Amino acid sequence: MAVTAATCYPETQKKVQEELDMVIGKDRPPTFADQDILPQTMAFVLESFRWRPVTSGGFPHKATGDIIWNNYCIPKGASVIGNVWSVGRDPAVFPDPETFNPQRWIAAGGTLRDDIQSYPFGFGRRVCPGQHIVTASTYINTALTLWAFRLHEDEKEKIDMLAFTESVNVHPMPFKVLFEPRLGGWDTVKEAFEVYGM
Repeated sequence: MAVTAATCYPETQKKVQEELDMVIGKDRPPTFADQDILPQTMAFVLESFRWRPVTSGGFPHKATGDIIWNNYCIPKGASVIGNVWSVGRDPAVFPDPETFNPQRWIAAGGTLRDDIQSYPFGFGRRVCPGQHIVTASTYINTALTLWAFRLHEDEKEKIDMLAFTESVNVHPMPFKVLFEPRLGGWDTVKEAFEVYGM
């Protein structure tokens, strides 16, 4: 989803690249250890999770007792599914929810906000056990990609931002993106990525 967002919202891509250039520079690639000093990059990742969650509904939970919610009774034993898609589109929490806007995750001082959350990994005891791996993986892939490349939409083949597979876990349908090296050329990018064994 991050590649789709970076390509379709180039101004957000540029903001992450400005942070990467200022904090990391061009002499070394970003690492996992840099995550805490790259709030714009992490805001981009968090917004990617909110904007196009991999799963819209999550997995069912079972009510362990009668639950009264807004004058409705959810009876014991009922299946309850947290709607991740709707939670991430609550306009009271996420104004203009259809727009990809990583700045919604940035506090006035430039750090990540701690007063809002997205729930792409589900809720409660059945939250995805791999959430930390997925977050770290998405962070490093986003940071490395945007550090090394400018992503452009192919003018002849526009990206359909709503074209996704139909399954429990969704991903974008194939689309074309143009990768332009930011580091001087493909050889420089290749040398930088050898740090990661790529």
